Amino acid sequence: MYKNLSCDHLSITGRQSEIIELALTYGFQGIDIDMDDLAKRCERSSFESASRFLLSSKLNAAGFDAPVNLDSDDEQFAKELASLDSIAEIANKCGSPVAIVKVPAATDRLPYPEYFEVVRKRVTEIAAKFDSQDVKVALAFSPQDASAEDKQFKFVADTEGFCALVRAMTAKNVGIVFDSWDWHLGGGTVDSLKELGAEKVLSVVLGDCKEGVEAAAATDDDCLLPGSTGVIDNTGYLSAIASSGASLPVAARGMPAEGKATRDALISKAQDGLDQCLTQSGLETETRKPEDFVAPSYSRSAE
Repeated sequence: MYKNLSCDHLSITGRQSEIIELALTYGFQGIDIDMDDLAKRCERSSFESASRFLLSSKLNAAGFDAPVNLDSDDEQFAKELASLDSIAEIANKCGSPVAIVKVPAATDRLPYPEYFEVVRKRVTEIAAKFDSQDVKVALAFSPQDASAEDKQFKFVADTEGFCALVRAMTAKNVGIVFDSWDWHLGGGTVDSLKELGAEKVLSVVLGDCKEGVEAAAATDDDCLLPGSTGVIDNTGYLSAIASSGASLPVAARGMPAEGKATRDALISKAQDGLDQCLTQSGLETETRKPEDFVAPSYSRSAE
């Protein structure tokens, strides 16, 4: 397992060179890729030019959001599917092994049984595109998807429903993003993860929850950095996932228990939380801070 800096999960932004420098400074061994940005820069110049900072940093390109929407209409989905050939090639070149695909929480298209088959088929098609470049597909779900409220038919908004969909997949390169916050809110436990199988986990995100908040009533404001309260059993989850023996990226999500922090302070606290969870799970980790590690300097000119 290695620490992964996921900017989206920490709600932070920055140029690629800035994120790389922050990751190196605070002891992260990987970063998530902004594939939309990288693909556009590849079109404007070349892959070598667009990826030079990433490749020279020696960081793991942990994963990226696949530019495809499982709830698109047939015509739009066909266009998105066709675009994945070039995306898969870029992912292979930069060594990013996991494409993340979000499962809809609800839809206006079809009732559950029919829609289940549509989604299953679409994931299989997506997986085939990425498999040609040795990239795996990690499914993710969200129990708190606000866009689901106005949709006619509910789909996957809890752990049980998510696991049912994952089990129905036949493509061997399909697994999951294990997000302990979403898993907790969706009614999942360490046992339900073990039942699904640790080998299904391709990427890990850890968060914690404020004390005294029921999972069913929790909101994003209740999401804390891992190790903040222990309400979510991140140690138990990591121990279960580690049984697969895979070297997986582990990212943090949430805010510090004491409230908002500067970007650097938030990343530092995220590292501390991950180090705590990894250590308590019996997994190796290394802590780095600016005072004892000087990151390489990267140009911050327009990329």
